[in-house]
This record gives sequence, C-alpha cells and structure tokens, in this order.
Amino acid sequence: MKSLWYKIGLGYFLLVCISIGISVVAVYNFSRLNDFISAILHDNYQGVLAAENMVKALERQESAHVSMLYGDIDSSYTQFNLNTTGFQGWQEKALQISKDRIEIDLLRGIGSDYRRYVALTDSLYYILQLKNGRQRGMHFRETVLSPISYRLRESCFSVLEINQNAMTNTETRIRSTVTDATFAVIVASIVALALSIFASVRITRAVKIPAQKLTQSVRKIGQGHLNQKIDVSTDDEIGELAAEFNKMTERLRAYEEMNIHQLIAEKKKSETIVGSIADPIIVTDNEGIVVLMNKAAAEVFDVDANTLIGKPLYGILKDERWAKGMSAGTTDRRGSPLQDTLLTLERRGKKLYLRPRQTTILDEHQKAEGTVTLLQDVTRFKDLDEMKTEFLATVSHEFRTPLTSINMTVDILSKEVVGSVNAKQRELLVAAKDDCERLGKLVKELLDLSKLESRQHEMKTESVDVKELIEESLKPLRLPFKEKHIELNTVVEPDVCAITGNRQQLTWVITNLASNALRFTAEGGSVKISVGRQDHGVCVSVADTGPGIPLEAQRTIFDKFVQIKEPAETTPGSVGLGLAIAREVVEAHEGRIWVESVEGKGSTFYFTLPVPD
Repeated sequence: MKSLWYKIGLGYFLLVCISIGISVVAVYNFSRLNDFISAILHDNYQGVLAAENMVKALERQESAHVSMLYGDIDSSYTQFNLNTTGFQGWQEKALQISKDRIEIDLLRGIGSDYRRYVALTDSLYYILQLKNGRQRGMHFRETVLSPISYRLRESCFSVLEINQNAMTNTETRIRSTVTDATFAVIVASIVALALSIFASVRITRAVKIPAQKLTQSVRKIGQGHLNQKIDVSTDDEIGELAAEFNKMTERLRAYEEMNIHQLIAEKKKSETIVGSIADPIIVTDNEGIVVLMNKAAAEVFDVDANTLIGKPLYGILKDERWAKGMSAGTTDRRGSPLQDTLLTLERRGKKLYLRPRQTTILDEHQKAEGTVTLLQDVTRFKDLDEMKTEFLATVSHEFRTPLTSINMTVDILSKEVVGSVNAKQRELLVAAKDDCERLGKLVKELLDLSKLESRQHEMKTESVDVKELIEESLKPLRLPFKEKHIELNTVVEPDVCAITGNRQQLTWVITNLASNALRFTAEGGSVKISVGRQDHGVCVSVADTGPGIPLEAQRTIFDKFVQIKEPAETTPGSVGLGLAIAREVVEAHEGRIWVESVEGKGSTFYFTLPVPD
C-alpha cells in the first residue's frame, strides 16, 4: 500500500532534488566567476601596478641623473638611491605573483639590467667628482646609462602589456562564463519548474479527488443523512479513513434509532421541570440566543415564549440595564458576577423587583456552552426594606426635636446658667454631650440615607472640577493627618476632565473614605488618593497602608450598620452607615464603588463617575 505520506514525501523529495541540482549548477558557475575575478584582482592587477611603479621609479632616477650633471651631486645621488629601493621592491613583488613564464624571464632580465644600471650610476657619481667630470659624465650618461635606462623602460612596458593582455583575456572568459551560467540556470529553472508543476499536479490529484469525495459525503452526514456511504477506493490513509467513517455512520444510525425516544423523553421532562418553576427562567447560549423560556418568564416580559426561541436576548429586553444584567458571563469591573444587580419592571400598575441568579452550563470539557438565568422575585423584601427605610426616617425625624432639647439642656447646665456644678456633675454632662453628638450624627446619617434610598429628593448637579473637589474635600483632614504623622499624597492625572454631579455629596464621599483611611492607618503610614481616566469616566482611588479587610467582610462592607473594627475600639458617632451612604451617592451618580484589600497590606477603595459626552 502506498500511503499518503509516501506520495507527499516522494513529491517533496523530487522538489528537494531539483532545488539541490539548481543550487549545484549556480554554485559551480559562481565559483568559476570568483576564481576569474580573484585572478584579475590579485595577480594581473598587482602586475600592472608593479610595472607602473617601476616606470615611475626609473623616471625619478633619470631626473636624479640630470640633477647630478647640472645641480647638487650629493643630494641628487641620495635621491637616486632612495628610488632604488622602491624599484627593486616592486620588481620582486611582480616576480613573486607572476605565473607567466615569459613575464618571469622578462622580470629577471629587468633585475639584472637594473643592478648594472645602479652600478653604472655609482660610476657616474665618481666621474663627476674628478676634474672636468661634468663633460665626461655627460658623455658617459649618453653613451652608457641612457641605453640601459631605455631598455629597462621598454621591459617594464612589456610587463605592463603582458598583464593588461591577461586582464583582457580574463574578462573575455568571465563574460563567457556569465553567459554559460545564465543559460545553465535558466535551463535548470525551466526544467525544475516543469518538474515541480508535474509533481504538484500529481500530488494534488492524488489527495484532492479522494478528499473531495470524502468531504461531500461527510457534509451530507453532517446534515443528518446517516445512510450515506463514503465511496473512496484509494489504498492510502484517506481510504482507511473512509472505511472507518462508514463504520462510524453505521454505529451512529444504530445509536440514533435506539436513543431518540429516550432523548425526546428527557427533553420533555426537563422542559416540564423548568416550566413548573414559579420564578422566571431564561436559558441562553454563548451568543445570547434564547434556547428556553418558562411560562413565568413569558408572563413577566409579556411575550410569547414559543416565538422567541432562537432569537437574541437583546431583541426581547428593550431595557439595556436588563439585557446587561442577564447576559451570559456578565461581570463588574472587579471581575465578580453581577449576582446582586436588582432589576425593576412595571407590570399591571405594580412595580416588580427581580434579582438575577446565573449558572453557567458546562460541557464534558468544562467549557461554557450556555447560561441559565433565574429571576428571583424579591418584591416583598424590597417593600419591607422601603418600609424599614421610611420607619427609620420617621423615627430619626422624631428624634431630632427631643435630641435638640436635651442638647440645649446639657449646654445650659455645662455653662452653669441655672447654678454651679461640681466636678462629678461636669463629667456626667460631658458624657451626656458626647452621647448627644453621637445620636445627632446617627440621626443625620439615617435621614441622609433614607433620602438617598428613596430617590425622591431632587439632586442638584453642576460641573465639578475633580482636582478642586479633591482639594476641598481634604482641606479639613490635613491637620489630623499631620497630627497622626501619616503621609497624605494626591495624584491627579492631567487629562482628567470635569464631571457633572452634586458637589456637596461627592465631597462627603471623598471625605468619608479619607477619614476611614486615616482611622485605620497606623502612625507613620501613608494614604494615597489618585484620580485618573477609565473607559468613559473618572476613577478615584483611596489607598492606605492599614491592616486590610478580611475577604468575608469585603462582601458586606457597603451594607448598612456594618463596621470593621477591633472589639475594644469605640468611635463615637460611628454606626456603619458611612460606606452605605457613599454607595448610594455614587450609584445615584450612575457610578460604581468597590474595595480591593489584602490583610496586612492595606486597602484601596475605588469609585467611578461618568464623564458627560
């Protein structure tokens, strides 16, 4: 059996052999070119250079002869000897690099003639030292030195001509080699292209045709036609795959016939269970498409459940807040599921409060394939909470009159308007005054909280500069920070723009968070307040170096009457309403507030405020 791997491998082997052949041809021709070019650059060029320099040295020595006859004999003789070294050096170098027999003999003859030329120059020097030496020297130069000099120059020109001719011949060979190499590479490339096309067509046909048949049959099987047979008769892996696929379709068909009734029964049972649950239930897939909706959900949304199956959830829920709260995998900016989002709905003149509870549907590989959303009806609990809020507001309001009277009475007694008091009485009056202040703060916070929760009062908004807001909020706290030796730092990014909100309420939120940081940070610690842009809003953070908040307490720290403090700690006027009020203020501004903390490493409170478009 010729496997698919064998067919593909054979094709690739042929392509590799073709590539290697082209590479060998190209390397061989380029190697020849390199040899020719090296010969030109190393041998012939150096020979030309040596011949030219020997001619120049002879010319300078001829000039030295003339200077000896008509000028300073000694300096001219010295100049002659200086050029002697240069001439001999170039002659020896040319002899070393020369490979042509004629050129070597010529260079050796030049060496012999030059030594005689130098010796005769010495004779000229001695002749010039004699009486009437100039006349005799001129005759000696014309009859003896000049012929030798002429012969040396002609010999040097012959060396130059030999090297130039060699360079011309080498250039001709290079051009011939380039032409041959170009032709060889073109022919090899054409042959390689033809063989590659042939091999590619054969391999493609060997793989494509059986694969197409297999794909067509698999597509029909995927559409539910399990009676298909894959007709692939190749003897490679595709043929084996087709045979195994035929066996699989037989088993699938048998399994379908055996379990289809059981699956239908289980589906109806599940639908019956979901439909019998009193709370609304909506099942969606990962794309937000409605898969199942019970009768209670259809009644709440006043829709027909049967017509909504297969449609997106956003098409059902026109309210963006509802759709966001019920989308699969919805999380807040801290990464926690939105399980505490309270959704409201008007039905038949009555306001309903529903709290979504989501469960992710996982497949056998623990991957999410849908979401079950249960809407718990918490209307009764919401009504009770509103009644409690109204009761607290009423009681707090009724407390104010007698509390004011008691406070005034304590002040009158403390100032001894109706008579003097002793030390023990003054101590009791101070304690009573502290309790009055604590009750006054409690009453004020209860009234503020009830107003915020009721959403009945009109919140006056204005454009607020965030940097000025931070400075205004921290102004009354700078002295307490300084007295406790705690470093207070503020960082406001330059690109933070103004926000729209209630300046007084936002000041209270920042002051409350900074006061809590001061309260829980030990002496020598630090508190950092940062403001920066985040998405389409402004994010304010208050970070301290305090003891941190336990994880279980972080879930309830923004609830009413929740305090995180040591058992022995007593803080007059603190009843755990500060963070609850802060949350109400931030949410009234359509923002969010949360905390991140690690025990022993401090806490950071964040809240965001939207920026107007």
